[in-house]
Amino acid sequence: MANKIDTTDLRLNFNPEKLQERFKAAGVKAALIAKTSDRLPSPVPWPAASQPKPAPLKTAPAETDDLTKFKGYDAVVVTYTSAAAAALATMFTPGYPTSAWYEYRHNIAAYIPLVTGGKAPFNATTKDARYYHSLGLYFPCTIGKAKVLLFKSGLHLDHDGPAIPYRKLMDELLQTIQPKIFITAGTGGGIGTEVALGDVVIAGLTKFYCPKLPGKEQFADKTKYPCNADSYKTTPVPAKALTAIIPALTSVNATWIHEYNPRAVPKIWSAATNAIVTTDFFAFDDSQNTYKLQGLGLACDMGDAMVGNVMHGDPNTKWFAIRNASDPQIPNPTNDIKTAGDLSDRIYSDYGVFTSAASVIASWAIIDSIIN
Repeated sequence: MANKIDTTDLRLNFNPEKLQERFKAAGVKAALIAKTSDRLPSPVPWPAASQPKPAPLKTAPAETDDLTKFKGYDAVVVTYTSAAAAALATMFTPGYPTSAWYEYRHNIAAYIPLVTGGKAPFNATTKDARYYHSLGLYFPCTIGKAKVLLFKSGLHLDHDGPAIPYRKLMDELLQTIQPKIFITAGTGGGIGTEVALGDVVIAGLTKFYCPKLPGKEQFADKTKYPCNADSYKTTPVPAKALTAIIPALTSVNATWIHEYNPRAVPKIWSAATNAIVTTDFFAFDDSQNTYKLQGLGLACDMGDAMVGNVMHGDPNTKWFAIRNASDPQIPNPTNDIKTAGDLSDRIYSDYGVFTSAASVIASWAIIDSIIN
């Protein structure tokens, strides 16, 4: 990238469906690709009987409508970043990009005083302000006979402030829809040298990691935030789902990430001991282990353990946390974390949407194996 750009803005808001001027001005490689089809995942050969299909509503709902019309749906799939949502829309709702998804602002007045973070997209009045006072976007689809609601969150655990409105939103989705399956999926950072760019971690558990680092102590006080350091087990992955994640599906978009990807086919990590680590600041693994992530899990994100905090009290819903490595462990031979962070940002912006294809496929396989 020609100019440094805010990491939070890049990772949350860069949308490969739509070329945003600030990212083009910053020299973000993916924002300079003119052809839309070259910025989004390629189609994969889904089995005909369970090919994802968009299921638009006959009448577009009002932004203030609740989600009770989806009560009893088989599955909910939640993602956080614009890049991951673009991949989800491209593969699950072809013909309906996220710009065609429905806006969700139900009971927005209850959330406005809760979101106090200075970098929260919910409060952004500058730039493209896409998620200003928005709880997110949603769209229904089908996978075989399974009815699925896709949801791109407009809230974010790390940026919305100490009231944690993100937890309230996840609980709202769960209680309103009462799905059989709840999946969180999308971009994350690989931890350790064995996790390659594009690999997928289907977690056996999620855990919080909120260290007391200078300037990064949002949830470090366990007396104030009892979730800190807690872990939550997910539902075991069905063997049928793992069998369905075949190279014919996952290799298609692996070809886009060859620069930093040593594998022709992404590896799926699914052991019960494989953890996704939720941090309360943007962290990534580097060869110096600057943020002390190594040994804690195989991927880091900024949200899944809070979903676990919501889900652990619900024995009736199967819950899966899925992260694709949108950036691998970053080489840092000179112990320069800023330069390493710049490289992490570049890899994410170049390849995040393509690595997300594999976590979308994993989500499909889980839903298909349980419902169909």
